[in-house]
Amino acid sequence: MRLFILISFLLSTVWAFGQNNPHRDPSHNFAVHRLIIVNDKNEMLMSREQHVWGTPSFVYRERQYVKESLDSLASAYGLRISDVKLRGQFSYKYDYHPYATLRHYYQATYVDGEVILPEGLAEVKWMPIEDAIEINTVTSIKQITEQIMKFPDNIWGGSFMVSHVGDEHPTKMVEAFYPLN
Repeated sequence: MRLFILISFLLSTVWAFGQNNPHRDPSHNFAVHRLIIVNDKNEMLMSREQHVWGTPSFVYRERQYVKESLDSLASAYGLRISDVKLRGQFSYKYDYHPYATLRHYYQATYVDGEVILPEGLAEVKWMPIEDAIEINTVTSIKQITEQIMKFPDNIWGGSFMVSHVGDEHPTKMVEAFYPLN
């Protein structure tokens, strides 16, 4: 049964990657969830899609509860997690289309499992936290991840403006980090 669920999830993930990606061509407001997974060696799981490094993430569109969707995300990487905590909620606007996104950041503890490479990704690996923060390709993801790891007792908020310059999407903080708790 577990194998059937895992295969079903992986097939739906493959199908989802083939659909229009709202990151690239949004037609409405949407939410993105990022999961910071830390293991007992104080390493963070990082993934690379093409040239972009970041923590595991997904666009929230499945009919799942938040905890259920985060467990599914970890499972797509071959991992089980525990101690999931909301670490931040950030808003993004774009200077090149009228839509907005909410980005929810969660932190979890690695329980067990062997890392696997989900379909659509180029690389996945554990990295020391400092290296993981530094390798983040997107400025806002780097800033947010650093803030969360530096001040782990707060749930953070903040806002960013995303531009479109050639193939790049530079981000600029427009509302400084503030505690939500």
